[in-house]
Amino acid sequence: MPHQVHERKFGRRTGARRGMLRNLTLSVLRYERVKTTEAKAKEVRLFVDRMINLGKDGSLGARRRALAWLPEPVIVEKVFSDLAIRWPDRGSGYVRITHLGRRVGDSAPQMLLELVPAPEKPTAEKADASEEPKPRRRLALPRRRPAAKSDESKAETNAKAAAKTTATKKKKTAKGAAT
Repeated sequence: MPHQVHERKFGRRTGARRGMLRNLTLSVLRYERVKTTEAKAKEVRLFVDRMINLGKDGSLGARRRALAWLPEPVIVEKVFSDLAIRWPDRGSGYVRITHLGRRVGDSAPQMLLELVPAPEKPTAEKADASEEPKPRRRLALPRRRPAAKSDESKAETNAKAAAKTTATKKKKTAKGAAT
């Protein structure tokens, strides 16, 4: 009798349930972010952690177990080459789950499953940059107009504005007379 084996059933038979979990695990590893329901997200998180830990193991047996669960060899290669070296110090918790709200159709709680970004390693360039702070850039603000305009320039602008309004009035009356 297997004790403490708790697996969500999702209202499906074993084959359909395992197929769904395999495909969702594959999607998380391929796209590195997937939107799904809360129950599926919590269940798939375990399988993603297991696959990345197999990639960290790197043995032939681990590769065969990963190929048995994941249907695409390209993704298995990604797990063993790229994802295994992304988190050298972490043993689990490679997936972050974020609440998104509820789905419109059936009001199911939605979650965003995404792989946690790799920790940043300090490089020599960043260490040099931290010693000397960069000068702050000033925002390019629009130039102001000259504060004092002469009375003549004000008169000229007023005359131009008046000429425009009379020209538009003449056009409107000409159109009205033609119809």
